[in-house]
Amino acid sequence: MGSLPSFSLPVIVTCPGKTPFCEKYCYGLKGFFTIEQIRKVNDRRLEATLSSEFTDIIVEEVLQTRAPAFRLHVIGDFYTPEYVGKWIAIAKRLKEVIFFGATRSWRCDFLSEPLKVFRDLPNVYIKASIDRTDTLEPFSCGWRVWSVEGRGTPCPHDSGKVANCAECGLCWTVKDFDLCLKLRWGNRLQYLYPSLIT
Repeated sequence: MGSLPSFSLPVIVTCPGKTPFCEKYCYGLKGFFTIEQIRKVNDRRLEATLSSEFTDIIVEEVLQTRAPAFRLHVIGDFYTPEYVGKWIAIAKRLKEVIFFGATRSWRCDFLSEPLKVFRDLPNVYIKASIDRTDTLEPFSCGWRVWSVEGRGTPCPHDSGKVANCAECGLCWTVKDFDLCLKLRWGNRLQYLYPSLIT
């Protein structure tokens, strides 16, 4: 991420649109995100999202960062329409800040419409996150994607062209593109060709 601030939630339990891939390969299940202190922080964040004061608190927190862009859900996801509505309100109040990231929750009928409203705000750069286990088609719903080992422009960070997201800016300066990410861990061949691996 570099110097860009972000907001995450507990992994898997806040991800209603998760796929079999997510349950096996989500990088929130490995490394830094498994440290007990980090897990507790994300649990407290989830609890904070339920508060009627969440919108005001986040607006103040984002303003204090003075950052031009804010990453949503490095891990975790949009889990209720009410939660999406809070981010819509935050983005409308902070028109000078760009909010970016990807979501699997586009796959959920009960979240698809509020997420489209959020996605279509001028300062929001949210893509549909997809993988090879997906059976749903995001493109007919107007979504651009972050894919894992799939369609799209290769991530400049994954390719070693930039040191971090803050140095690149592609995901939060260009709306009309698809991004291809490398598989972060696990057996790449098994992911790409599961029928060939026994």
